[in-house]
Amino acid sequence: DSSTMEGHGHVWTVRLYPGGHSGSTDDDQVAIFLHCVSATDMVKVKAGFRIRIPSSGNRGSSQKRRVFVEDSEWGFDDFANRSQVLDDQSRFLVDGNLTIEVDIQVAQDKLPTWRPSIEIASDWMKMLDSATSEMADV
Repeated sequence: DSSTMEGHGHVWTVRLYPGGHSGSTDDDQVAIFLHCVSATDMVKVKAGFRIRIPSSGNRGSSQKRRVFVEDSEWGFDDFANRSQVLDDQSRFLVDGNLTIEVDIQVAQDKLPTWRPSIEIASDWMKMLDSATSEMADV
């Protein structure tokens, strides 16, 4: 796991599997997954994300939209071939380091539209009914 990062009100980590993941086609695949540490079964986090390796040019994933719950992770089983990542010509590694960039968009439920309460409307009506010319500002 990477160190934790905070974004969009949640805590995230990136999980790198250099020998592949359970869904990888073979052991020579590098798998990369995103994990929302702050998600629980009660606090589900809906998010879209994209993972890329900036040093490799356009090498990146398509965006995925997923719901994160406790202990869930979403990502790519066959992100790249491990031998290609280790090859100096592929530019994945810069000075022996692999930089992973993750774009995250968290979806929020639509907030309810505020409407004045019935009490406010009746108070306005009382004020308008009791208005006199001395109280007018025009």
